[in-house]
Amino acid sequence: MEKEQKHSLANDIAEHVKLQQQYDSLYNQSMTILNSLPVAVAVYNAEGKILYFNERFCRIFGTDMEEMAESHPNIYDSPVVTDEIKNAIKAGLPIFTSFPYDFGKVDGYITTVYTGIRHLECNGQPIHNSNGELASYVIIMEDITESLEKEEMLRQSRLKTEIAIKTADIMLWEFDVNSQLFFSDNEPLNGYDKSRPVSMALYLETIHPDERKEMVGIMQRMSAGEDFTFSFEGRIKLFGSSEWQYCFVNGSPYSYSENGQVLKYVGTRKNNTDIHKKKQLLDKILNNLPLSIHIKDIEDNFRYVFCNEESKRMFGTSEDTTTYDVMDEEQVARIQKTDLEVFNTGTPYLGLERVNLKDGRSYDTIVRKSVIEDDGKRLLLNTRWDQSLQNELKRRAQILSITLGAMNAFTWFFEPDKNRISFGEGFNEVTKKAPDICSVEKFLNCVHPDDKQKFNDSLQAIVEQENGIWEVEYQLDLNGDGVYQWWQTRGMLETSTLNDAPYKYMFGMTICIDAHKQAELTLLKNKEELKKLVTLNELVLNNTNSGLAYISRDYRVQWENISSCSKSLSFEAYKQGEFCYKSAHNRTSPCEECILTRAFQSRQTELIKFKLDNAHVVEVYGTPVFLEDGTADGIVIRVDDVTEREEMIKELQIAKMHAEQSDKLKSAFLANMSHEIRTPLNAIVGFSGLMMYASDEEKEDYMQIINNNNEMLLKLISDILDLSKLEAGSVELKYEEFDLTDYFNSMFASMRQRATNPKIQIVAVNPYQHCLVTLDRNRVAQIITNYVTNAIKYTPEGTIEMGYEYREEGIYFYVKDSGIGIPDEKKNKVFHRFEKLDEFAQGTGLGLSICKAIAEAMGGNVGFESEYGKGSLFWALLPCEVEIPSEITLQRAEEATSSDKKDVATGTSLSNTPGRKTILVAEDIQSNYQLVSALLRKRFNLVHAANGQEAIEILHKRHIDLLLMDMKMPVMDGLTATAEIRKFNAELPIIALTAHVFENDRLTAMDAGCNEYLVKPIDRAKLIAVLKKYS
Repeated sequence: MEKEQKHSLANDIAEHVKLQQQYDSLYNQSMTILNSLPVAVAVYNAEGKILYFNERFCRIFGTDMEEMAESHPNIYDSPVVTDEIKNAIKAGLPIFTSFPYDFGKVDGYITTVYTGIRHLECNGQPIHNSNGELASYVIIMEDITESLEKEEMLRQSRLKTEIAIKTADIMLWEFDVNSQLFFSDNEPLNGYDKSRPVSMALYLETIHPDERKEMVGIMQRMSAGEDFTFSFEGRIKLFGSSEWQYCFVNGSPYSYSENGQVLKYVGTRKNNTDIHKKKQLLDKILNNLPLSIHIKDIEDNFRYVFCNEESKRMFGTSEDTTTYDVMDEEQVARIQKTDLEVFNTGTPYLGLERVNLKDGRSYDTIVRKSVIEDDGKRLLLNTRWDQSLQNELKRRAQILSITLGAMNAFTWFFEPDKNRISFGEGFNEVTKKAPDICSVEKFLNCVHPDDKQKFNDSLQAIVEQENGIWEVEYQLDLNGDGVYQWWQTRGMLETSTLNDAPYKYMFGMTICIDAHKQAELTLLKNKEELKKLVTLNELVLNNTNSGLAYISRDYRVQWENISSCSKSLSFEAYKQGEFCYKSAHNRTSPCEECILTRAFQSRQTELIKFKLDNAHVVEVYGTPVFLEDGTADGIVIRVDDVTEREEMIKELQIAKMHAEQSDKLKSAFLANMSHEIRTPLNAIVGFSGLMMYASDEEKEDYMQIINNNNEMLLKLISDILDLSKLEAGSVELKYEEFDLTDYFNSMFASMRQRATNPKIQIVAVNPYQHCLVTLDRNRVAQIITNYVTNAIKYTPEGTIEMGYEYREEGIYFYVKDSGIGIPDEKKNKVFHRFEKLDEFAQGTGLGLSICKAIAEAMGGNVGFESEYGKGSLFWALLPCEVEIPSEITLQRAEEATSSDKKDVATGTSLSNTPGRKTILVAEDIQSNYQLVSALLRKRFNLVHAANGQEAIEILHKRHIDLLLMDMKMPVMDGLTATAEIRKFNAELPIIALTAHVFENDRLTAMDAGCNEYLVKPIDRAKLIAVLKKYS
């Protein structure tokens, strides 16, 4: 039994040893595996104390296995491990994170050889026992410092690439064949949002219409998945931009399907706008250089790949042509020899070449040839300067030098601002010495003293201009030997720009004219003497007011000064050396009424006067000149332009006519004024004298007559003064605001009082309830009063309408009547001063003139419409400010008839007393008749006639002993009536009683048949004396 137990124990021990060996082998294998892992592994218990770690773990933390085994650090004590990891271990939760491990803070926690910070990645997993409790915690750590550094380097590299692409203005794109869309990280068409693809249609919209067709073809091939590489250069305008961008687009496939069809393309779009603009600028510069520049491709049969404008102009070159196209083979071979030498050796060439073109032109050129490279391609650059002009100038300079030497002349150049003179060809040849002349002052030292001022003044005068010609003659001593010669300098001043400032310079030639000048001075002296003689002869002739000519017997003009003395005749009228009839009238024989022929025949001075085509009046005198033997040698013609004289005569005649008209007008005015003033004065003076003998009842009537005539006289004088002031512009208008409606009503009431004829109706048209105007109310009343007074005067019966209305220009006043109207022949006299349509009507004829003057002074105008026999309408338009507060009301009209009806004795007599003489009084003015009646009715029987016609009718009907006849009456005036009466009654005493006071009026009346002539105002004593004489 014991043996069996021992045997069993031995087996157990053997089994245990075997298991231990197996465990040790397994542990060793596990440790070998863990130590060979590329990551660090550590196992911690629940308290955070490290239980196991591999070699990689120690290397990560810069320590060894023994040091780590001895210290057994607790992870919760680590000052670097994050709280996130510590909390995960305590909670038994898995964790995956990375964190920076600062080895500068682990002193006292572990011993390490590392410093600084390294980045670790931590992957932690808990291990639980069968009870679900945390048994241990496995942490796998990896040093990711290098990975992060690489990622950062990659990020920086990518960022640099993006910046470089953006700076280079390059857009990267990818095209997907299946979706037919473009994708890009830096495409402005999608707002730089790589998640927003761009369609082909949108892409095509940005391409210039002229280049869109090419891109459409490329996109069609891409859409079909065709395997090809492409490039496109054209203009693209991005949305929101107003400028076309010059872009270069290229692309190629990079992803294929199993059957080889392209699935994706990638490419770039490079913005070459700046490069294109620089190229344009470079082309502009090259094309504006005055040099011929062209580039040849030697390897392509010397083809021109670039030619500037000057090369094309000079040699006829163009791109893609060769030298064979512009020059013959011999010329090409000679030029290509140096071309090949430069191209093969790379050594630049500078030399002279004569180029003969196929079109016959040739150039002497300085040429520079050198090799340039363009994208690895070697090309030959040719630059040529045209020397043809310089060579021609050199040749001409030699000719000029020879010419100047032969002419004894030299050239010069002068800069005024620098006061610097330089001399050119010929100067050294004309001087024995070469003086140091480099300024104006030094040159003036060689000029004769008498000519220095003239030389300097002329030079300064031309220098003050911008451009001009200078010419001066002077005496000059260039050799310094005291011998002066005459020289002439001719030059030109020009102004250009130098260094952005005005630059003046002069150039020209100086030539010795001494021999010519001496001959000229001698000739000039002879001419002066001859000129004096000619001047003395012509002085008198050319300073007369007449043009003269001497014409010989054969009608040929020998001498004339008509062209200079007479501006009316052309020079060809009497052209020296030609026949007068030829030059004057283009005839082949003398004129029929020729003044020369008449003078030759009459042998005395003949005169003819006629008008030229230019309206000038000319008098021509022809005086024959006789030789000693009495024969006529020729005719002296004197031509006088008498246009001014004739016009003066006409003007004097017109002035005389105007003066006579003015005198007549003045006389008529004075006569009219005298008559009109004496008419009221007659009543005033006469009835004033009767007041002493009159009864009270008569005095009252006389006072009324005197007052009425006072008013008439005052109105007459006021009208005369008013018109004179208005026409002199000395009247001050008094503008004020008033209600025209109310004022017009008051004027209407006043006008009704003036209408004493019961057959007249006055109507007022006052269209507004209120009408505020700014006018001179007195002047308005003056116009209306004159218009209405005239209408009453010339309207025997009917209606007179006075009214007004608002118009855009102001207030329109009018007076319309149904009177006699105005005849057409008198319409042009309306508004004239002192004019009356009926000369027998009372008044001065100034009323309408005053209306016109007032209206014009107020900035308005007047006018009228009239039809003879039907009536007239007079109006005045006065500009003013108008305000009509209320709406236009219905037209208000009022009619007025004269309430004061007075009986007028017409053709009736006062009480007849038997045994008394009967006197017929022909007087149209009632007050005047009343005065005569008051003076004579107690002694005589009186009969009243209102006009001359009534007087004749009364004389035919009854016996009259004496006739008192007024001269100015309507229907028939006193003069006409007197002449008619004398036809059938020569014995009747006729006494003229009138306001006309002039002597010619008296004589006219006496010639008509009047026996006596009395003037108003009536002198009672004279009247009684005359009556006694004939009674």
